[in-house]
Amino acid sequence: MDYTLMVIGALIAAFGAYTYFVPSTWVLAGLSAVWYLSSWIVGGVLLTAAFGLLGASIRDRSGYWTTNAVLSFALATLSLAGAVAAAVVLII
Repeated sequence: MDYTLMVIGALIAAFGAYTYFVPSTWVLAGLSAVWYLSSWIVGGVLLTAAFGLLGASIRDRSGYWTTNAVLSFALATLSLAGAVAAAVVLII
């Protein structure tokens, strides 16, 4: 489940990066700011859930905190921070 969420979140965030660099002649260029920011928000939230699940899974399997579990939770925190930053920019 966690790897599936990671792939889906990364694809949605990559779509946001694509729409960020889309040319102004694109049919929906007027909506591009909303598209890329909302894609980054959704991708960040999905990556937060995925890395959190992965960290919890690693922690449960090993029985103690490992470097991989802590790194996974740190990546989840960074993903959430990115999603919140994109949401703030979208609101402003």
